Amino acid sequence: MFYRIHQFWQAIHPIITEDELAWVISLLPAPSLALFQGQPLPEQRHALDVAQDLWSSGIRDSHLLIAALLHDCGKTRYPLQLWERVAIVLLQKAPRKIWHTLSRSSLPLAASLQAAEAHPLWGAEMASHLGLDPRIVELIREHHTPHSQEGYLLYQADNRH
Repeated sequence: MFYRIHQFWQAIHPIITEDELAWVISLLPAPSLALFQGQPLPEQRHALDVAQDLWSSGIRDSHLLIAALLHDCGKTRYPLQLWERVAIVLLQKAPRKIWHTLSRSSLPLAASLQAAEAHPLWGAEMASHLGLDPRIVELIREHHTPHSQEGYLLYQADNRH
């Protein structure tokens, strides 16, 4: 529970240091830096936390680290308000049937839930369009439904942040 409070605080007051930004720049191929920086600052902070989590656990695979930095870039296609992001986090703990019912309803939250479901595919499309390595594209696509060991590592790190 404490990590969710910390996550909420960082969403309100995100900070990325010059050293952290330099690390991001050292990892990302030039075209993908704009994709990272095109995310709202709270999403950049989250992506950086996920990548740093992997790094601190000994991961040095550049494809996985790049995917970590870009895994939520698809969210830029349908930006969410803070209250929507909070609702999505809370609903992720509910039975899947509730999520499914609400996402197919006429409630204002329905489009937000649909965007939350679609953002991995959108992000993969954006990364592919930039010509990023197909492995990076696939890791972004599978970050909520991992099909590989690397995808599972990304999924776990994402869930910790």
